[in-house]
Amino acid sequence: MTAPSVAALKMKDLTARSGMSREAIHFYLREGLLPEPQRPKRNVAYYSEEHVVRLQVIKRLQEEHNLPLREIKRRLADADFQALTPGDDLAAFEYLFLSLINGDLPSGDRSLADVAAETGLAEAEIRDLAERGVVHLRRDRLDFRDVGILRSWARMRDVGYTEDAGYDATYLSRYEAITRELAELEVTRFLASFASLPSAAAAEQASVGIEIANELITRLHVRALADVLRERVRESDRT
Repeated sequence: MTAPSVAALKMKDLTARSGMSREAIHFYLREGLLPEPQRPKRNVAYYSEEHVVRLQVIKRLQEEHNLPLREIKRRLADADFQALTPGDDLAAFEYLFLSLINGDLPSGDRSLADVAAETGLAEAEIRDLAERGVVHLRRDRLDFRDVGILRSWARMRDVGYTEDAGYDATYLSRYEAITRELAELEVTRFLASFASLPSAAAAEQASVGIEIANELITRLHVRALADVLRERVRESDRT
């Protein structure tokens, strides 16, 4: 008889931790979105932290991103998700945090040439941004986070924020420096406050917090813009 693991959870524990009903959990088991539980004997089943993690991701992707079951199943089968181990808490947190924020799970790297062709940005500019630390270029390949950054930067260019107007790599690198400082503050505070939570619970806590924080930052940003513009108008009136 196989003994249950230290982190073994009974069904009542799993429903409490995940917020899912017993019926929903059995449904996801039948559909192959969850691995089979450990069954030391008939009518006894033990679940693990992996089950909690998967249920948290399923719940968020369904409720907030309206993804169909087949797409959720595909994402849960992703090689990056499968590579996570119960002991790799920080890696698990990073992976889950990103998926809970915007529904994006890590995908394969893209070549520099491919991303340049898609965005319309010159390869030389992307290399310059990489040298400045705005994106990470490894063996002429970019990960999914960097591709997203370059897509947004290309959109700015498309609506008139061009190099000729002063929106160059130096400008974007200042944005990166500001967000890096903010991230250092946020991660340091979060780990000090919530480090004891399991990966799934920590990712859920962080995703809720950062969504509110992003709203707060946007409001602070707009207020600061209004204050600075008002100050410039007053300066102009005095001259």
